[in-house]
Amino acid sequence: MSTPSFDLIDVIKTIQKQRKVIIIITAIALALGGIFFAMKRKKFKASSHFLVNNPLYGDRNTLFRNYEQRYVDYFGGDDDLDRVTALLNSDTVKDRIIRNCQFQIVYNNDINTEKGHAFLMGVFDKNFNVKRSEYKELEVSYIAYDSVTAANVANMSVKVCEEAFRNYYTSMKLGMAKSIGDKLKQIDSTINVCTDSLVHMEAAGGAKSAESAKTLRATKDQLALDRARYVSIINEFEATTNSAMNYLKVTTRAIPPTSPIGPSLMTVLMVAGFLGLFGGVLLVLVLAYYNRLMNHPR
Repeated sequence: MSTPSFDLIDVIKTIQKQRKVIIIITAIALALGGIFFAMKRKKFKASSHFLVNNPLYGDRNTLFRNYEQRYVDYFGGDDDLDRVTALLNSDTVKDRIIRNCQFQIVYNNDINTEKGHAFLMGVFDKNFNVKRSEYKELEVSYIAYDSVTAANVANMSVKVCEEAFRNYYTSMKLGMAKSIGDKLKQIDSTINVCTDSLVHMEAAGGAKSAESAKTLRATKDQLALDRARYVSIINEFEATTNSAMNYLKVTTRAIPPTSPIGPSLMTVLMVAGFLGLFGGVLLVLVLAYYNRLMNHPR
């Protein structure tokens, strides 16, 4: 049994003969592409850019030490950027962001249930992104169906991260100040004991009491010096725990985007038209070859 021929000339003739069918299929594909673009929910992406300041610039050793000449950069280094990135990807910061941005209302899920909270965290992880540029600038972005929500989440993520980054250093400083303060109370108590003992020794008199009083007085003087130094250190720690210094500096604040992300209408129509044209040509060629095969004498 011979096979019917179907060469290039036959292909061209078939396409010319069935061009109306091909045009109709292409037009249908274009219409479907337009309908798909119109019905598809638009997503918006908002981004916020910021720089990381050097937290050591506001450290007590930088502010109150003048016996050592040491340059401290205003901007944070690679380690500081890594710490901020780690904070942005931490569950603690994510939880505060989704609560502050009212995710339970935006995505209609109860944030106080385990299942709802896990769903909202999953939505956040899917649409949130952190990038670092070559100029040591960080960019946070969020994708949402609502442009205002996208901008609010991007800006809130910077705000929450700054608070967490600041709290890490300030809590350590306050903890050290409290620890020294507790030691200061012990010194005050010891000084009071030494003062009472000196009064009793001086009243008692005698060579032995005078020698003991001399030793006790030296101890009291040293404690007084230690107390003055501790008070100074506490003041230095407390002076560096205020909110005057910004740990993150926003360079570009996120605003509600006006253009959705994804392919444009022209791109969708071009792809749909190409697929329709290719599919129409393939369909008419297959049908023509099949028809010739069926009518070919066996």
